[in-house]
Amino acid sequence: MKHLKTIFSVLALVLAVSCAKTPSATSGQVIFAVSSNDQVADVTKSNVSDYTALPSAADFTITIAGEEYSWTGKVSEWSAETALTVGQYSVTATYGDLENEEGFDKPFFTGTQTFTVVGGEQTAVSVPVSLGNAIVRMTFTEAFNNYYPEYSFKLSRDAKEIAVFTKGETRAAFVDPWKFKLEGTLVGEMKTSTFSKDYSNLSEATAYTFNFDVTNAGVIPA
Repeated sequence: MKHLKTIFSVLALVLAVSCAKTPSATSGQVIFAVSSNDQVADVTKSNVSDYTALPSAADFTITIAGEEYSWTGKVSEWSAETALTVGQYSVTATYGDLENEEGFDKPFFTGTQTFTVVGGEQTAVSVPVSLGNAIVRMTFTEAFNNYYPEYSFKLSRDAKEIAVFTKGETRAAFVDPWKFKLEGTLVGEMKTSTFSKDYSNLSEATAYTFNFDVTNAGVIPA
């Protein structure tokens, strides 16, 4: 099994807003916006958009936490006029749901940053966000496609289906990397074969490519 290391970095950038009210000496303001970096650092120098559509800034949820303050909502719902008491805070930006949303077009991004609100100032905060799940994709050699006119592969965990790759499926699935099972049913001219293997403790922010070939009528996942 070959794997391609992918790193998707998204920066939550603070933008100045001229119409915001001037904060007092005991409070400050923070203004959040999200912009995405589409570049993927893998051997093919591809983009995240090769695997799925990128989330927009409005799709990200932020959670702000301080000693006596907390707020959760979409980036677009955050008011530039919100006054925060001076002090230490943290902000977590997320998109998707690692535990409950897996499969095609189900990426999960997350990142946390600490910041300090200074009285009478607007605070600039940058939150680096990385891919929190793994990418699984299937490729097949010409020999494999010729030998098996029909086939399908399924990703599952604890008997729960995550994604099904039928013949001709080119999309990649986003999965929680802690464990999953890969099962295949291969229909040839002479017989039907099955394939099953468990995988665990894989890495997040990593694309795992399963390349299937045939040798002496046997299945070889590379």
